[in-house]
Amino acid sequence: MPLRILHELPFLAICYDPRHHWLLAEWHGSISLARAREGGEAVLACVRTAGSSKLLNDNRLVTDMWLEKPDWQQISLFPHLYAAGLRYIAWVYSPNLYGRFSVDHALDLVTHPVARTFEDLDLAQQWLQHQ
Repeated sequence: MPLRILHELPFLAICYDPRHHWLLAEWHGSISLARAREGGEAVLACVRTAGSSKLLNDNRLVTDMWLEKPDWQQISLFPHLYAAGLRYIAWVYSPNLYGRFSVDHALDLVTHPVARTFEDLDLAQQWLQHQ
């Protein structure tokens, strides 16, 4: 079954994967605080619409992102995602070192939903399938 596009932004495509029953968020380019906030709100809206409890958050095409803990606290997205029904996030790292640090800063603040980082898309998909 093909992916169903739910929302598109210049730096983000959010799709529903009916075969796996999860959302796929494919980020690309340079991600600023404003873009992270806008994209996060779009992901939240899609979680609410699709009713999916799983998110495959793909950052492999992110070229630049530097968000520190206070930035992520300002966005305050994860409690809202959890309240909307999201339970698991498989987060595939960007090859950009600062992008990786930014993801680690974000996930330091997360207790729910359960989030795990991956170097490899296939491993992320396998983990998410077993949740």
